[in-house]
Amino acid sequence: MDFFFTPSSVAVIGASRNEKRPGHNVLKNLIDLKYKGKIYPINPNVDTLLDLQVYPSIKDVPEPVDLAVIITPTPLVPQMLRDCADQGVKGAVIITEGFAETGEAESIELQDELKKVCKETGIRVVGPGSMGIVNLQNNFTSSYVNFQGLNTTGNITFIAQSGIFTGGLVRYFATYDLPVSRIISLGNKIDVDDADVLNYIAKDPQTKVIAIYVEGINDGKQFIEAAKSITRKKPVVLLKGGTTPAGALAASSHTSSIAVNSDIFDAVAKQTGLVKVNTLSELFETARAFSLTPILPQGPRIAIITYSGCLGVLSSDTALKLGLQMATFTKETSEKIQEVVFDRRFGANPIDTYPATLKSGNENTFKTCLDLVLQDPNVDGCLLTVWGDETPEERTFSPNMRDIILHYQKQGKFTIVPVLGEKLGVERERKFFEDNGIVTTIFADHAIKLYNNLYRYAQFLKSNK
Repeated sequence: MDFFFTPSSVAVIGASRNEKRPGHNVLKNLIDLKYKGKIYPINPNVDTLLDLQVYPSIKDVPEPVDLAVIITPTPLVPQMLRDCADQGVKGAVIITEGFAETGEAESIELQDELKKVCKETGIRVVGPGSMGIVNLQNNFTSSYVNFQGLNTTGNITFIAQSGIFTGGLVRYFATYDLPVSRIISLGNKIDVDDADVLNYIAKDPQTKVIAIYVEGINDGKQFIEAAKSITRKKPVVLLKGGTTPAGALAASSHTSSIAVNSDIFDAVAKQTGLVKVNTLSELFETARAFSLTPILPQGPRIAIITYSGCLGVLSSDTALKLGLQMATFTKETSEKIQEVVFDRRFGANPIDTYPATLKSGNENTFKTCLDLVLQDPNVDGCLLTVWGDETPEERTFSPNMRDIILHYQKQGKFTIVPVLGEKLGVERERKFFEDNGIVTTIFADHAIKLYNNLYRYAQFLKSNK
């Protein structure tokens, strides 16, 4: 499948002069990326586009073509695909929509015709209804979506069954600097499916974690085998759409997906080590956490240190609901914490530091409490809340606090840091910690979910050594 990600030549069938059309934007993206391969625009009504020679059809291209991107009206696509196969094109990305997902008999027949071409000729196909593939690691894209601002050295690969939704997420990735450098939009999955891509990405040394959104699975057995193989090498964070009757109906009309019972999917995730999540935000936060951290939580016993009683309550509730344990401190740790916070009520878990910070200051109080709980043999990991202040002078934590976290990371103690406060301060504090491989988020309850997701994967790895 290299030709989908690193083709030596690309034909854009349906290339357009109109700057608002996908057929124009695919060409422009390839040029802007400084793609090193050969580009062949295909359009019988145009001579040149963006200083490139245009060919009337794929049959007129004088040299072999690795990959074709098809963006023609729906009724023309089957013949375009067959022409590609006849010319020895190895693969095609079909961006055009309007096939089986419409539910109309004629459109279903057109999709069946595409499948027939694949079966008869052996040409590999992504789509139809694909947004394309983005591989910034190798300066290539078959997508029409603006990729400017994406992290070209990111270690996350994102796979999705959707098309335009994936395009919208590209802008999200760029805006929030999510380290995604490979994006694969599978569309209706008439040929290349999730299992194919998982097997391929498993061999990619630059991908540390995979985030995947699925609505349905074509071949359950192949998917399970692919998942079993890859999750022993790198984490796969999965969000399943269509988990309710209404959602399943929507998935069918969206990508012509066949629904998979949610209980069955949960069992598959547990069996194969997939980290199944429930929301888009959890999908990308979890993937980001895996991409950042050098270690995983090794146990369920978590300590919570917070400047707010409310955050302590909510975090504790979330932890217990997820099956984590609130760490029970040793007597020695509890007594020392009581000395720091000046109150016997706050020697237990969670630790509310606010009263003590009024007397001893934020940094001294938090630093001492963090050191105490991470020393405790009854603690596997810690949630440490940080206030994102507006100016560097008002920072809650110094580099010394970072050093404590990193010191105990080397001993297998995982710490996650939720940062709440003013926008600029939050961004600065999060960058400060993340640049040092310390996972952050904004809300404390989200932090607990991330801890749990990483811990579940660590458990899977332990049980499958």
